[in-house]
Amino acid sequence: MLKAGWLDSSEFLNNGLESAIVKRVAHYDMLSALYPDKSRRKCTNEDYLNQLTHLVADHLLKCKSNSSGHTKQFVGDIFPSGQSVDQYKNRIITFNYDLIIDRPLLERGISKRKIYFDRIVSKKSDGTKRARTEKFLHPLILKLHGSLNWRCDREYFDQIINGSVNPDLRIPIWSNDSKCPGPNDDESPLIIPPVPNKPITKASIFRMLWTTALEYLHEAKKIVIVGYSCPATDVLAQSMFTQFRNMDVDEIVIVDTDSGAFSRYHDLIQGRVRKSVRWRYCAGFSEFIEDAIAHPAAGQR
Repeated sequence: MLKAGWLDSSEFLNNGLESAIVKRVAHYDMLSALYPDKSRRKCTNEDYLNQLTHLVADHLLKCKSNSSGHTKQFVGDIFPSGQSVDQYKNRIITFNYDLIIDRPLLERGISKRKIYFDRIVSKKSDGTKRARTEKFLHPLILKLHGSLNWRCDREYFDQIINGSVNPDLRIPIWSNDSKCPGPNDDESPLIIPPVPNKPITKASIFRMLWTTALEYLHEAKKIVIVGYSCPATDVLAQSMFTQFRNMDVDEIVIVDTDSGAFSRYHDLIQGRVRKSVRWRYCAGFSEFIEDAIAHPAAGQR
């Protein structure tokens, strides 16, 4: 279906995910605006991206951390198992959908209301209510593009994709860690592909997540950026890194196999932090973990 609905002359499989989405969405928007009769015979952007989302979710649910133990070491260093959740000073902001860094916390039995956000529920029928005792304003992991184990009504997913979502609407978002719904089901994985022209921050849940991410950057003492090179196509991410201001940051660490990521972040963030901030680069995750083991440090990151 994805290949059949491709509207570009280039080979479908020769395009990266982001560039493919940009092309497909743009081509369909043009057709639907200029040739509505012709576009009615084509797969809509909502249907196309829903199918793509299910394919991505089904694939990533099979992904596991490698056998090095570095992921568990990383999560354990940030969120020590000997402390209560209310004592944690560190936070994670991620653009990934997968559950690799979530699993160590889920396996400890930490509430998803504290890991993700305090209105996520176990099943749709639980609604959006939250007891006062469940209120938790500073989630441990901010998943800015959604998560494999978040679910929502298909109708809500479509509204985010086409930009028609009511920004004040609070809808049920529930969790399922294992089973992925089918493309024709009434529910969808709440993972948002890199749509070019419909900001996901219009949806109330994502507006809250991105706002909280900016607050974390405003208040951090140390910033560690792992494996995300901030491509030019991710305008929202670039805006986030250029709109915070924090003169209390002591250190910024860039962990990326692409050495060019260091200069990109330096260009984005300079002026947002004081000139004396310490910049450090690690060429890989293993190098970063081994350095962290050799030089343990406490405090907020």
